[in-house]
Amino acid sequence: MTTPEVSLSLPIVIPLIGLAYALYNVHWVLSRRVDNEKLSELSDLIAKGAETFLKREYSLILPTGIALMVIIGFVYYAIFHSASLTAYAVLSFALGTLGSGLAGYVGMYVTTRSSSRTTTAARRGIGEALKVSFRAGSVMGVMLASVAVLTVSSLYVVYSALTRDWAITLAPVALGASLMSLFIRVAGGIYTKAADWGADMVGKVESNIPEDDPRNPGVIADNVGDNVGDVAGMASDVYESFIVVLTGTLILISVFNMPEALASLTLALTSLVLLATLLGVQVVRGDVKGEDLASASMRKLGNALTATVLIGSALTIGYSLVSLRNTLEAIASSLSVVMGFITAVAVLYVTQYFTHYTYSPVKDIARQAIFSASNVIVTGYSYGLLSAAPIIAIVALALGASFYLGYSYIPTSMPIEGGVMGTALASVGLLSLAGVVISLDSYGPVSDNANGLAEMAGLGGEVRRVTDALDAIGNTYKATTKGYAIASAGLAALVLFIGFIYEVLSYNNPNTDVLSTALSYLSIVNPMLLVGILIGAILVYVFSSRLLIAVGKAASELVEEIRRQFSTRKILEGLEKPDYNKAIDIVTRHALREFMAPALLAVAIPVIVGLTLGWVALAGLILGTIIVGLPRALLMANAGGAWDNAKKFIEAELDPGLGGKGSIAHKNAVIGDVVGDPFKDTAGPSLNPLIKVVNTVSIVFAPAVALMSTMNPLTHLGYLILLAISLI
Repeated sequence: MTTPEVSLSLPIVIPLIGLAYALYNVHWVLSRRVDNEKLSELSDLIAKGAETFLKREYSLILPTGIALMVIIGFVYYAIFHSASLTAYAVLSFALGTLGSGLAGYVGMYVTTRSSSRTTTAARRGIGEALKVSFRAGSVMGVMLASVAVLTVSSLYVVYSALTRDWAITLAPVALGASLMSLFIRVAGGIYTKAADWGADMVGKVESNIPEDDPRNPGVIADNVGDNVGDVAGMASDVYESFIVVLTGTLILISVFNMPEALASLTLALTSLVLLATLLGVQVVRGDVKGEDLASASMRKLGNALTATVLIGSALTIGYSLVSLRNTLEAIASSLSVVMGFITAVAVLYVTQYFTHYTYSPVKDIARQAIFSASNVIVTGYSYGLLSAAPIIAIVALALGASFYLGYSYIPTSMPIEGGVMGTALASVGLLSLAGVVISLDSYGPVSDNANGLAEMAGLGGEVRRVTDALDAIGNTYKATTKGYAIASAGLAALVLFIGFIYEVLSYNNPNTDVLSTALSYLSIVNPMLLVGILIGAILVYVFSSRLLIAVGKAASELVEEIRRQFSTRKILEGLEKPDYNKAIDIVTRHALREFMAPALLAVAIPVIVGLTLGWVALAGLILGTIIVGLPRALLMANAGGAWDNAKKFIEAELDPGLGGKGSIAHKNAVIGDVVGDPFKDTAGPSLNPLIKVVNTVSIVFAPAVALMSTMNPLTHLGYLILLAISLI
């Protein structure tokens, strides 16, 4: 086969191998026996609760998805007058939605059923338990990456053979993935933190019982929340970023009139990193040796990331040199991808510095707990603010370096387009590590639930020593991978933003000098641009506010319910079983009632702004959500992670002067953790899909926005009242 044929076959064949590997791991994990009846009963409650929630959520999303399919079909047919283009666009949207939903459901199905198997495996030592829990997590990571690469590659291969306008029909797949991610992130975030908040406040603070005590009516809902929020939510988020970056890069190749061989090369490189992931995760096997089980196990898991990066870098550089005749272009393209790898690793380590209790920020927060809860909150918030700076600087440095490589060495009609292509390839590199990163992230809820099940089932001794160590590692990876997800959202949004500008201007005048036109309109003194930026900032704050309010409402009702059940004292004395289902019903009802409004707001506002105020205002809106949303997401995620680990620092009695569990310092730290929970698991992570949804909606409806923008800009001002009403 010729090199282009090889490049197009790799992103089909390797993802199929990845799916086969994921399904093998599903069989391997679920074939492990659970021989403890109580453990099995508790695990079934968690699995049933998570599955019921996700099914009810999907049933509510379905009508919205169908309505958007109809709207997309109507807009495409009205503008392009082509039934085939319309059908391709609608199919893309449907596949993007289904892929995200499938990846989240299958991954969560496995993780909810693997926690009890991890607890059982802990009897045979940490090596066996680590293997079970990581294999369960790798199902989510490998399946997510495989489905994303296979979906985009298949659509590209088919659509590029059928029509010259394949880029237009490919864009809706990103919107479908974004929409599903937004719904799952928001609903899962509300559920998980309302349950955690309610269970912690009444159980740990008021009643002074352990975190996963089976007497707590909210404990099962809390464990369910770990899966619907941290597994399904994170998976759909990063899956969306992966789809958005791949789609956005292919769209840029189209609008820049670059050779289609570059598109097939991009997909091939992505699939080769997936192959590196399949090889990298194999290092997590064998026994774990050393006195400090947590540190030894964490090093073994970290080796999976290291191996993936090294193998992926070698494959990327080697394949680029073979595929591209221009050696400098091959080196620039492959180094841009490797720049994405380096960015991912750097972001993970910086996030770990600000959120793990072996470093000074978390230790400082923990020591402030001696004085008051307010000291904990203010100190944690300040470190959250500070943590955003180095991560944004790393992203900016990667963008600048990859832009320089592309500007200098990737041949295009205009050097700036080569620079943009370099940044797109860096984004592809960062997201290509999604398989191994999400494997590490999904391992977290498995180990967390395994530790909780061990406590609820009354297992002690060596089992608790092993599950405690696994849980400590899981908490680390759950915190650090949030930084990766946020950075990936920012890079994905920037790629799509450039694509949106070119789509709008090229539609209005195919022969226009896009760069000159964009620079003339996108001036800081253009009031429409400033209006759009401010609306984007408003959207970020309104969206975050709605989510935090929703968590507070759900948690308040759950607190009242747990207090009611504890009021008889029989549950606390172990004479009666708590009503777990009542707590699950409360948080499920609130999450499903509250998630739709902020999600639809994120979809509707870009369309309204674009159609009423024009494409310049919409470009400003996109910039506003990125500029305000990115640091805001980092602040909330990292502050929340730091508060959580400050509490764990005290519980582990790493500083005897703080008193350990039950002390005043511990209670103050728990309050800080409760404040941080909706920060790090609801509002912060939900800004990722918000940023991307604004971009994907904009690029899908770019032709309609371009058509409306041919009107006199002054006429758009008449719609400001309508816009203000919609925001309110």
